[in-house]
Amino acid sequence: MAQVFSNNTNQTPVYHKALEIFKLSRAMAVHFTQDKHVLEMSISSCPKNRYAGDLINESLQLAPVVASIATAKNHNSRLERVRNIKKLSKSLKLLCKNLEFSGVRESEFLILLKKEIHLFDKMVIDWIQQLRKI
Repeated sequence: MAQVFSNNTNQTPVYHKALEIFKLSRAMAVHFTQDKHVLEMSISSCPKNRYAGDLINESLQLAPVVASIATAKNHNSRLERVRNIKKLSKSLKLLCKNLEFSGVRESEFLILLKKEIHLFDKMVIDWIQQLRKI
């Protein structure tokens, strides 16, 4: 079994999955908005562009929060950060739905992202259970 808790968090599968979700979200958002910069997405009057920008911003937070969980000094701090991961994941799923309702035609990309988020959620649960044993 791979080491779950280490100073080298960037080697954990959960961390790698968080990075994959960010890369996928960023690529999708750029595609959905015809190559707009994330700052342009955020101030756009088009809901689809704003949701795409939010998707990038929310997914960008996943990897640092995973790292902060692994390095948390106490149980309460770790639990709070786990709650943050759950909120981010829920927010990403909601953004996917919002993008669907805002007229994104490439639904296969959204389906893929939702599957990756679901897999990430499962990985986080398993990882947290392993961390509790330490």
